[in-house]
Amino acid sequence: MSPAREPRTAGERWTREELQRLRAGRFSAPAVARFLLASQRRAAEVRADRPALAAQARAASVAGALAWLVLGTRGPAAVRRARFTGPAWWALVAVMLDWHLGMLETADGEPRPLGPADALTLARAWLVPVAAAGPTPAVVLIGAGTDVVDGLVARAGAPTRAGRDLEGLVDAAFLAAVLRGALRAGTLPRAVVGLEAGRQAAGLAYAVGSYFGRAAPPDGALLGAARALTTARVTALVLAAGGRRRSGTTLLAASSLAALGALARSVARITAARAGRAPRAGRR
Repeated sequence: MSPAREPRTAGERWTREELQRLRAGRFSAPAVARFLLASQRRAAEVRADRPALAAQARAASVAGALAWLVLGTRGPAAVRRARFTGPAWWALVAVMLDWHLGMLETADGEPRPLGPADALTLARAWLVPVAAAGPTPAVVLIGAGTDVVDGLVARAGAPTRAGRDLEGLVDAAFLAAVLRGALRAGTLPRAVVGLEAGRQAAGLAYAVGSYFGRAAPPDGALLGAARALTTARVTALVLAAGGRRRSGTTLLAASSLAALGALARSVARITAARAGRAPRAGRR
């Protein structure tokens, strides 16, 4: 596994120091409380230092809330089904956005406002309750489409730490919601949903463990092991949502197994490379 990259910005240094304090406290209740309090203070400092960005975040949060107010009662059926869970979920998203404004900076620490890529990521986050209530082909395609486009937009400009480190959480939440919705609707069998959910849970556990256990971003090779099969996965979910249960099931099972195989090969390569760098016993 590649060594942890040294933090390059003040925000990254603050994050690493606080995560190290959390680890030193063994994730006890007092340590978690101190971590959350420090995070709240840090968020307040960023809002004070960057009022224009804070105003952007408030506007985005209000826009999402208004969208739920209107579309939750008068919008498409897929949205109306989530009219109760949607606003609660969006409130959580708004809090997370507010607490992570400091990550709206480039890898070199240059401040950035919320941009088009961030708007697309927030739109995908807004759709999570809709996908959980019952994914339609349109919902799956919109979620997948915003994922592709926001990546292209971000790479065309100056990618931010928020896009680099947090977008994956939105992707994971959206996929989990689609799987839950498919299971509830009976468009995918429980065994295949469990297989794909297990694959996703393994990746998420690794990412969370990397951030909180090592205070470092996860290894890109491991996270990228399953991305090559995203097109097959999305196609399978669209087929299932469109009523083609057998085709969707077969393709999703195959892509999940292939992704797990790719992940295992990546782990083996990284482990072998790490063992090769380690000094042998008795050598000086």
